[in-house]
Amino acid sequence: MNGYSIVPYTIAYANELVDDPIRFERHAYELRLTYHKPRRSDWVHGILRARVRDLRDRPALRGSERMRKLNTRRQWRCMNKRWCQVCGGPATDPATGLIPWALTKTVFERTGPDSGRTNAPPTCWGCIPKALTECHQLQKHFAIYTVTGFESAGVLADTYKSGDFGLPTLSRKNVFIAWDAHRYHASALAVAQMVELHGMRPVPVEAIPHAQAPVHVLSP
Repeated sequence: MNGYSIVPYTIAYANELVDDPIRFERHAYELRLTYHKPRRSDWVHGILRARVRDLRDRPALRGSERMRKLNTRRQWRCMNKRWCQVCGGPATDPATGLIPWALTKTVFERTGPDSGRTNAPPTCWGCIPKALTECHQLQKHFAIYTVTGFESAGVLADTYKSGDFGLPTLSRKNVFIAWDAHRYHASALAVAQMVELHGMRPVPVEAIPHAQAPVHVLSP
């Protein structure tokens, strides 16, 4: 377990990672990134999504955890269903209707006084103390917010250029591509869904049960 008492719901396991080859092919009036053997489910709003298996509930098949790798399908599911990225359960506080969110500088971009974009799903109140104890990134610098709502903004993606014989060449890694930025869709491979958070309010450390580390407010 590499020192972790729990493997977060969104973390990938070794046998879930897929290395299916991709290429460019002519589609309508442009070259579009595709898998060699495409499936209709590969695209989301015209953007190719990275393939991954979902074997979390099949321990005998999934292999060891890969703590630096996200399972794209489960990350997407957490965003769509407002699930906690650690336990995979509902993240919304039933008493207030607010959604707790643990953020670091590496996964957050502020877009306004009380809004910002992230590819990190929410973390429920019950899992925040465990996340603060075991997540190395959160130990370096973190902020806890409550959020009144959020909306899908686009994807975090790797972008490619077409080389010889339609073979793709990596151009940029981990760039934000908005749903309405159509000129970039054909050359992108989405690795995570990005959402825009609204109604963000910082949570003081004394309001977090069992939290020991200081809570920092991410600067604009």
